[in-house]
Amino acid sequence: MKISYINSVCVANDAISNAIRDEISWLKSQDGYEVKLFASVCDDASMPFVPCTSVYDIALDPYFQQSDLIVFHFGIYYSYFNLLVMLPQQAKSLVIFHNITPKQYAGEKNYKTIDKSFKQMANITFADHVACVSQTNLDVLRSAGIETEASILPLAVHSEQSAPQQKPSATDGVIRLIFIGRFVAAKGVHELITAIQQYLQQQLQQEPAKRQQIKLDLIGNLNFSDQVYVQEIKQSIKQLTDQYGQNSEDILQVNLHGNASESLKQQLLQQADIFVLPTYHEGFCVPILEAIAAGCQVIAYNNSNTPAISGGLATLVNTGDVPALCQSINDKIQMVTQPDWQANSKQGYAMYKQKARQYVQQYQPQQTKQRFINLVTKIRPPGITKL
Repeated sequence: MKISYINSVCVANDAISNAIRDEISWLKSQDGYEVKLFASVCDDASMPFVPCTSVYDIALDPYFQQSDLIVFHFGIYYSYFNLLVMLPQQAKSLVIFHNITPKQYAGEKNYKTIDKSFKQMANITFADHVACVSQTNLDVLRSAGIETEASILPLAVHSEQSAPQQKPSATDGVIRLIFIGRFVAAKGVHELITAIQQYLQQQLQQEPAKRQQIKLDLIGNLNFSDQVYVQEIKQSIKQLTDQYGQNSEDILQVNLHGNASESLKQQLLQQADIFVLPTYHEGFCVPILEAIAAGCQVIAYNNSNTPAISGGLATLVNTGDVPALCQSINDKIQMVTQPDWQANSKQGYAMYKQKARQYVQQYQPQQTKQRFINLVTKIRPPGITKL
């Protein structure tokens, strides 16, 4: 079976690109599937990449014309997605829908692109099937009047899949917090920094010996971030560290990691006690699952897909409520510094690790792979010609 993948890019540190790499590798591991990826940019040499610069490069390609199944991923406007309405007669079509960031959270300079994205989303009406990575995303389509045959196909989570025996804080006393996401206003990075500042102000009211040392790691893909916002974050971090973290005796360390490697990200997750994501919109949210798998306590804003993806294992704060975010951070720090928690008691870290491991099992790559292969087989059974 010949399968064509269509997307604008396939690059590192991008959730949609990660999903494309997973699916293509899964198909290539099965007998009977031949796959090519049509995109403008691909930085992964293992992908069967066909470079293109226009819709016509793809539409006139002999392999595309002979394809039995054509797979699109969609989360933002790109011109190649218009091919969905002009496919070869024999081809079936599958769209993987990742949702679109609402305009109010995207920044004014992105309004035009977001408007075009929601208009282009209507192309999904012409697909034979749409797989949504969450029920939240399917609800968006149905609310827009798109009634295409659909299913829920969660993303795979590549992580250690098991938390460490204990966190470093159990021995060195430093509580580690971590953020993972793009550096854009919709991810709430400034609000996290403000909440940390409020927490530290409260700490200064304590006797020096009772003040809690914390370390904050911020991980984000700079290529998909707002560069003006990144500079604002760096300035906020400087102001914070100037006040609270000028030397090793102070109570704060902050590190901003741009385009961190996968190994560094996993290392920091394994070390972290608390994952904080004050996000305003998520279609799925792999980082929450990665944090749970690594044994982190999770704090997030309560909106879009965060309640569903966290599976009852997160503290959810009203969106935009920074004082409540600060209080939740304080509460979690108090919890993970308790002797009962660190001693791996039945009500402590050991029990949480067990619950986390059980929960993330459903998102393991092998399970997602099988669901995906089953879906492909259902949409385009081998040897069946589209009528």
